[in-house]
Amino acid sequence: MIPTMHPDADLAAAHAPILRFDRAEPFLPSRVGYSVLRSRGDSAVDPRRRSGEGTPLEFDLPGVEAIIEYGIWWDWEIQHLYELEAAWVYVGDERVLRVEASWHGRFHEMQVEGKPPLRDRRPVLYSQPGKHAFAPEPGWFEPREAYIEPCRDTAGSMGLLVTSLFEGRIVKSPQDDARVSAYLRSRAFTPTFIFDREFSVEPAHLCPWPELKEWIPGRIAAILEASEW
Repeated sequence: MIPTMHPDADLAAAHAPILRFDRAEPFLPSRVGYSVLRSRGDSAVDPRRRSGEGTPLEFDLPGVEAIIEYGIWWDWEIQHLYELEAAWVYVGDERVLRVEASWHGRFHEMQVEGKPPLRDRRPVLYSQPGKHAFAPEPGWFEPREAYIEPCRDTAGSMGLLVTSLFEGRIVKSPQDDARVSAYLRSRAFTPTFIFDREFSVEPAHLCPWPELKEWIPGRIAAILEASEW
């Protein structure tokens, strides 16, 4: 559990996302790394949000005092081994002023009727079945057939994913890809588009982002070394 005496830990816990999942979703997250920015800066989780590469995190909204970045970890998504998605919560005067979240190589502002989707002071985000991209409401997952296909027809197609964050730190073999693909094909499913499974990010799930980043390669190695999943 994160040390509650640390001010950034308390802030991250106070505004941690509540995630809504499809009733048939096979994979839920397990750990969440957090960072807190108090001036314009680069994302630790998402290379698209860095100076010179994409869009750094900006304090361009009046009243913003801090941006909390959450790196949300899954061991699996339906097409490959491991998933890391991001959410950004802009806060000021103990209020949430803006919420953004990752979506297939991009990121979007999360709004419902022009306002951040909140429960008290915590964002509520909907996770794409199987693939885990974030949306503010289920209507984003239309037309449904486009979101069914990865879960049902191409499960396991990407094997063990190695992103730019972990190049050189995660090493894989063709045998790893084949084993991962076979396992994920066995978990193929058809989404219901009923989002009644809830995962509330709690203090026990949270750790500083550098700790999570260092943990991930060892976690991948442990999964690959397991005799069965």
